[in-house]
Amino acid sequence: MTTEKIVEKIKNLLDLANNNPNEHEALAAALKAQELMAKHGIDASAINIDEAKDEIYHAIYSDTGKHEMKKWKQSLCGVIARNFRCKVYLLDTAIVFYGYKKDAEIALEVFKFLYNMGNKLALKHWRNAKKRGENTKGLMNTYLMGFIAGITEALDKQCMALMIVVPQEVEKSYEEMSKNWKSKRCTIRMNYDSETYEQGRRDGKDAVSARQIAG
Repeated sequence: MTTEKIVEKIKNLLDLANNNPNEHEALAAALKAQELMAKHGIDASAINIDEAKDEIYHAIYSDTGKHEMKKWKQSLCGVIARNFRCKVYLLDTAIVFYGYKKDAEIALEVFKFLYNMGNKLALKHWRNAKKRGENTKGLMNTYLMGFIAGITEALDKQCMALMIVVPQEVEKSYEEMSKNWKSKRCTIRMNYDSETYEQGRRDGKDAVSARQIAG
């Protein structure tokens, strides 16, 4: 396929993403367009599409789970936000992606997919270890930290290739909104089992590939 045809395909995908009332189809189109841009080294200037001056939006994910395993979402959401042109903050038990509406919505969908998958895979790994009579204290958290490392490795590579940055308008708005906020530390207990961490890392990279997620 020639460069001209690839650019035309990307334009069509972006048009579909921006004008499709079906959120799932719009998300798939946007992710595929970004994947093609990274794969073929095509930047936004080659497509001649101006930055959409969309409304700045709060995309919220609420989680009422109290298990310590849920704390890992605070690390995951930061990785997702920076790869999808958003800022992120915590509101009680909620994760809030803050950015242009389309960016925030995509970030939220990707976060939910990876968060749910990580929880399921970590629990499966824990159950198998328990059946084998192994020490399972902190095992799920160790797996999940590896899972995040794998996601980070896969997504940040794409992020650098596409030179993705948070839009200046979003940065300024977030800075003004958060200037009096306080930071909150999150401590996660781990058992530092290297095999568990490595399995989580591999599964994190595979999870990104399975959804064809591109930053």
